[in-house]
Amino acid sequence: MKKIIFTYCIFSLFISCNSKNKNKERIEPDKETLFTLVSHEESGIDFINEIENQKDFNIFKYRNFYNGGGVAIGDINNDNLPDIYLTANMGKNKLFLNKGDFKFEDITD
Repeated sequence: MKKIIFTYCIFSLFISCNSKNKNKERIEPDKETLFTLVSHEESGIDFINEIENQKDFNIFKYRNFYNGGGVAIGDINNDNLPDIYLTANMGKNKLFLNKGDFKFEDITD
C-alpha cells in the first residue's frame, strides 16, 4: 500500500510541474544584449586549453582536470588596463597585454 501511495505522489508531482510549465508564456530576450561576441582576430586573444586524455592524466584520477588551468587578470605594466594570463593543463600558458579598446597582444615570450 505504501508503494502505491508513494508512486501516486511522485506521479502527481510530475503532472503538477508539467501543467505549470505549459501555461507559462515563453519569455523572449531583449534584442539589446549586455555582451557581444568578439573573434580572436579582433581581440588578439588566441588560446585553447587542449587536453589529451592519457593513462596518468585523465578525469578518473583528477576530477577537475577538464575544468581548465585558470585565468588571472591584473595590470602588469601599470597602464590601468587589465591584462590577462591564461593557464593550460597540458600546453603553454599565455600572457596577453591589454592595448585598450579590447585589443590584446600576446607577450608570452
